[in-house]
Amino acid sequence: MTNIEIIESFFTAFGNRNHQAMNALYSDDIVYSDPLFGMLEGQQVMDKWEMICRDIRDFRLTVIKSEEIDHEYATCQWKATWYSSRSKKQIVFDAKSFMRFGGGKIIEHSDGFSLTKWIAQAYGLRGQFFGWLNFMKRKVQREYRGRLERFSVSKPLFATGDKRTYLSDSFDQ
Repeated sequence: MTNIEIIESFFTAFGNRNHQAMNALYSDDIVYSDPLFGMLEGQQVMDKWEMICRDIRDFRLTVIKSEEIDHEYATCQWKATWYSSRSKKQIVFDAKSFMRFGGGKIIEHSDGFSLTKWIAQAYGLRGQFFGWLNFMKRKVQREYRGRLERFSVSKPLFATGDKRTYLSDSFDQ
């Protein structure tokens, strides 16, 4: 697959809220960053997308423009809309993704967007009044990082259908 095909596959899967297909395009040691979650690595990145895909409702994603910069880097400008579970209002999310590729996988991914604008939409009046302040941004970042940590910890240790009963079942005794 070319880098543009990988991006198209990633955003098609995201539009369908298919975190398994999205995560399959990442390398195991993926590095990700955005203004809300900060820097994430490996399984944290994959858990982030699983959590988002499970939580988001009435989601619509439109790719505006994908562009290969060179053999290693590409960008994608995109727009998403959904309804906030907090404010019950529609959120319009404009973002640009930057991706680096290696070995047919995404090895680095960063999303750029206005955290202030997102907070103003997601937190209603409180977000509109205080979303531009650094203390509110840090509070929201801590909240979402905590949500991701709780989500990651709550996942079963083994995939459903795994035949092992105990952790030690995988070792000779």
